[in-house]
Amino acid sequence: MRPRTLALVLALVGGLGYLGLSHLLFEMPQSATAAEDCGFLPEEFLGAGQLTYARGQAWWISFQRKQEIFSLLSVAAALGFVGFALATARRNGAGTTAGAALGGGALAVSALCVSCLAPVLSLVGLGMAGSLLAGVPKWLIFLNTLLLTGWGALYLSGRRGSACKLPDAPARPA
Repeated sequence: MRPRTLALVLALVGGLGYLGLSHLLFEMPQSATAAEDCGFLPEEFLGAGQLTYARGQAWWISFQRKQEIFSLLSVAAALGFVGFALATARRNGAGTTAGAALGGGALAVSALCVSCLAPVLSLVGLGMAGSLLAGVPKWLIFLNTLLLTGWGALYLSGRRGSACKLPDAPARPA
């Protein structure tokens, strides 16, 4: 599979997977404080587990207000980069590929740590890591992910040019 195709497929799978998990794991807030943490206004909270919205609509409103689109895009970009790195492994070598894939995975985990999925992920210790990144805006994490994956893709693409020297052009007869 071509590197860009694999990157696109993994980015799509990562983004849709994040969206699906976010919807599946969304819980209606049980207190006014939890409702505010999910992005709802006090007047939208009626009682324990009750909002003025149905569950699906409440999830979408929370998704928008908490700017989860930036987390989704960060995870998609990071997983797409991992796919690109793995697809270019033959020409870049095992060490470079492993480092790039590990870096892409770290970027995806950092995006997950500040997402609304973090409380669910605390079972595996990722929720605690999110407290380190709690003050960082999601758009800034997305921008960081985009810059690092873009630079990494350029680096991996350029490795072919430095590894395979082109033969000198034959001299033209005078």
